[in-house]
Amino acid sequence: MKRLILFVLSVIHLVCSALAQSDDRSAAISGLFKGYDINNMAGVSVMVIKDSQIIYNRSFGFADAAHKVPATPHTNYRLASLSKPFTAMAVMILRDERKLSLDDPLHKFFPKIRIYGNQITIRHMLTHTAGLPNYGDLIPPGTTKPLTDWDVLNLVEQQDTAAFKPGQRFEYSNTAYSLLSLIVEKVSGMPYDEFIKQRIFKPLGMTNSTLNVMGDSIRNRAYGYDKKGDSLVMSDQSLYSYVLGDGGVYSSVSDLFKWDQALYTSKLVKSETIDEMFTIKSWENDHTAYGYGWYIDEKYGQKRVSHSGGTSGFSTYMIRYPTLKFSIIILSNLDEGFTVGEVANRIENIYLKGH
Repeated sequence: MKRLILFVLSVIHLVCSALAQSDDRSAAISGLFKGYDINNMAGVSVMVIKDSQIIYNRSFGFADAAHKVPATPHTNYRLASLSKPFTAMAVMILRDERKLSLDDPLHKFFPKIRIYGNQITIRHMLTHTAGLPNYGDLIPPGTTKPLTDWDVLNLVEQQDTAAFKPGQRFEYSNTAYSLLSLIVEKVSGMPYDEFIKQRIFKPLGMTNSTLNVMGDSIRNRAYGYDKKGDSLVMSDQSLYSYVLGDGGVYSSVSDLFKWDQALYTSKLVKSETIDEMFTIKSWENDHTAYGYGWYIDEKYGQKRVSHSGGTSGFSTYMIRYPTLKFSIIILSNLDEGFTVGEVANRIENIYLKGH
């Protein structure tokens, strides 16, 4: 009986210690967002996941500051470049179904492209090594109508000069991911946004997520802001807001939890394909590499895959440690001046330093 009592007491001690540590960590994270609950602040939603359990999930500030609508875990933020993993996944779904090959040339889909169109492959585009020009530099002066992915294609088709020969080096390319979304359309026979909804969002139960299609409304949406001194200025859309393949997804931390968990499974593609996406294919520099739709590096002695996003009125970040089954998601409706990367690094330190 005495041994049983000692065992129970030791278990209670361990549980209480774990709870205290959890409370300390949660308080430390919340401390990073001091000031976000005062008036006239944009919003931020933060989620930390460990072993398939949500261990931190809080939102601060306003999704709509003008009408004092608070941000929540279900608030839909524009993901910006954090959308690229979804485009890469769409491509890999079609590859696994043998409807395309990663070695297919760009010319196969868009024969009017003159710049290395017969040498640029889907693989080059996925890994930011295609050498395609930045479509933002091609927009005619005075343009006021927002672009779509088809407008991006039209601009590229008019070019005679590439940035570099395909495969020569890494150069981050929004153009490549915009054109990848059009390849998904051509191969699947359905609009890109519908493919993402039907083949990714629906199977995963991401019922709150959508894409920024011109003319459509977005439920539970956050409005984007920029900080000018002590004031918030609406900065919600730009000429690039309706280009979907490189940054058009709107989602919430609640839905991205489902996305995160699906990447441990074969719900969308084979497990081997997930591993392939998280394997280094190109190097941005000596420390950071890229797979298919994800940055890859090492921290705390562990493999880390991640992607950030930044655009007019929004900044986002998602970090995953697949071996540790540990993830951080941060979504904000404040312009790129909000240092989501710095905040994410601090959260990593809170949980993983000394791991």
